Amino acid sequence: MLNFCGARYSRAMSAPAPTKHKAPPSESFTDVVSRFGRWCVSNPLELALLVGVLGTLIWFYLGYHPLSGGSKSFGKWAQEAWGKENDLEHGPLIIPGAMIVAWLHRRDFQDALKRPSWMGLCAIIPGILLFVAAVWTQQARVALVGLPALIVGSVWFVWGRACARIALFPSLLILFIIPIGFLLGHTEPLQHLVAGFVEKMSGLVGIALNRDGVKLQSPDGSIQCEVAGGCSGIRSIVAMTMLSLLYVHFSDRPFWKKVLIFGMTLPFAILGNVFRVFSIVLVSKWFGSAAGTGPWHDISGFVVTIPIAVMAMIWFGELLDRDWSDLKEKLLARDTPRVVQTADSPGPTGESPDKPATSASPISYDY
Repeated sequence: MLNFCGARYSRAMSAPAPTKHKAPPSESFTDVVSRFGRWCVSNPLELALLVGVLGTLIWFYLGYHPLSGGSKSFGKWAQEAWGKENDLEHGPLIIPGAMIVAWLHRRDFQDALKRPSWMGLCAIIPGILLFVAAVWTQQARVALVGLPALIVGSVWFVWGRACARIALFPSLLILFIIPIGFLLGHTEPLQHLVAGFVEKMSGLVGIALNRDGVKLQSPDGSIQCEVAGGCSGIRSIVAMTMLSLLYVHFSDRPFWKKVLIFGMTLPFAILGNVFRVFSIVLVSKWFGSAAGTGPWHDISGFVVTIPIAVMAMIWFGELLDRDWSDLKEKLLARDTPRVVQTADSPGPTGESPDKPATSASPISYDY
């Protein structure tokens, strides 16, 4: 089996011997390429297996054409869907980005125990079934969902569970190549939510707006905008989901904090989108409706939505990391009655300085 990344492999799948390789303290890209070249020369059979696995995946997703009467592959279908209509202009960057994330974990791959396992078939077989179902139903999205399972299953089969766990996150990032344009027809609740918040925020700054469903219009007609499906926040939710995954993945926090931060993706994305639509109203009021619903509408997602959502996520993470013990002690101290020593109150020995010990001394409580 493969022994790249400095690991020695057992030749038998039935009785593999786990090994561990300690990464060098510093390694450049040139060093990795050089070491990989030496590995290819000394391990031709393992290289053939690696090329076979990669070649199979590439051929079935790019060379095989089951769509449109045998004229289109699943990869070609995804490439054609990377456009403004599906909010996937960034689609070509997703797979290279996933490869960069995997590269950042190269030390983890090197240090992981390498143990080939037949259990990798538990992920490969579902991936194959999804691919077959996609061919049968002509649903390319189903095949793309199965791609991460095939990658993780192949790594698990060849290198073992430890490497498969490291490869899981970069593989899941590939799911973001799937277009979600079909969701835009089901965002009406988000549209009404955003429109309602923007109407109230505009009233607070003295801008009167009349709301008709998802349409916002000033009484004099100078401001006319509509919270369309794409402006409902679904685009921001998808972008923030990816950013949140990257943020919590590379942050050094307990697992429960990562889950909690990621769970706040939806409200943070909606918050950023509310301020984006509100900024469109402000720009329309100050510079005209053409400016607000034109150029500013196109760039406000990058200028307003994403920065606000990201700052909210970072701020929330800092709140979770903050040490609240001092504040807790102050609150408990404020709620605890405090005994004030007076001239008539008993001293340390239990006796009043001016009265006999038998006399009752009043106690004053300062709240």
